[in-house]
Amino acid sequence: MSRESRLALIKQIEGKRKSKVIAYITSDRTNLAAQIAGDTVSIIHDHLLSLKADKNDRLDLFIYSRGGQSDVPWTIVSMFREYCHKGDFNVLIPYRAHSAATVVALGADEIIMTKKAELGPIDATIMNGPYNPKEGNTNTRLPLSVEDVNGYFALIERINRETPLEKMNGIKELISQVHPLALGAVNRLLEETKLVGRRLLDTRAKPFTEEENKDIIKKLSSELYSHNHAINKTEALKYLGLKQVINAESVGLEEDLWNLYLEYREFFQLENPFLPEEHLIINNLEEYTWENLPSACIESNSRFDVCRKSLKVKKLRSIPPNINISLGNITLPPINISNLPAGLDPTQLNNLVQAIFQVTVQQCLNAAAQAVLNNLLKSLPQVGFEHITFNSGWKLE
Repeated sequence: MSRESRLALIKQIEGKRKSKVIAYITSDRTNLAAQIAGDTVSIIHDHLLSLKADKNDRLDLFIYSRGGQSDVPWTIVSMFREYCHKGDFNVLIPYRAHSAATVVALGADEIIMTKKAELGPIDATIMNGPYNPKEGNTNTRLPLSVEDVNGYFALIERINRETPLEKMNGIKELISQVHPLALGAVNRLLEETKLVGRRLLDTRAKPFTEEENKDIIKKLSSELYSHNHAINKTEALKYLGLKQVINAESVGLEEDLWNLYLEYREFFQLENPFLPEEHLIINNLEEYTWENLPSACIESNSRFDVCRKSLKVKKLRSIPPNINISLGNITLPPINISNLPAGLDPTQLNNLVQAIFQVTVQQCLNAAAQAVLNNLLKSLPQVGFEHITFNSGWKLE
């Protein structure tokens, strides 16, 4: 799977669409996932500049993502709009375009979806905020979803705790488990996402009515109940009312979009979980380094940008205190060589042999000590793994 094969498919799609295509992929490979993030905006802009896009061009964004930062979709879509004011902006979805990727799609004039394409709810979740509840006695922060909070209050209503006092008691019970600032943050994030969604729907060349926009956002943000719910093209059309959804098969793009997705699936190894700890255990290794692992990319005819990182994983051992193996400065006993031939200085020869033995034996002892230490460490109880990430960031390839 090469850039040449991906470019051939991109050009084929551009020919059928009479458009310019930019592909934006964020990996959802296990332990190597990435999200839609603000650091990609300038890179997408570089692609728009290098494509020499003007206001009459049709621009297509081929996207695969599980979501990301809630404030980025508006920045991405409004930037595309600046380059296709008289043309149109469209989103091509081969498979997953969840959460923030769904919000991006709301601003498209056309949403081209394959039979497997999925949109997703846009309800807000704060993954690891400073006020999120902790997991037991650990310092790990649990994700906090607005749907979980709403579900709690819906339960209060259902069991007839409807008086102001009963509702206040219900709020107090919730606050005893979840910091009030965390509840405020998740509510603010939801309102921001809903506002951005409505504004993006208004940017379309042929926008829906205000009531239709409100209904679409309401269904996406609070009526699907599960953040993992997959919305196919039929549901997007009939339930959500996204009338800009187009069947990829009807415009001859089903195969092209899916084949391009398969290229990226192979590039990121999306279906092969990245399990570094398992690799160390299976291969009886104490540590291992993976270099240039890809987690996201932006690609067009003009350039290819990839977000990569290197990762070193090391087993952690429970080392008892005061372990110290030192074999330095070992003094060997004098070496006496008798019956030397005439003319040889016994003292000089003895010093030479002593020096050779000192260096050679010391090296052997040091190597043996290191081997003993390594074997000792391997025999100690394992208490976890250390992960060190380095050389992380976007690179033009």
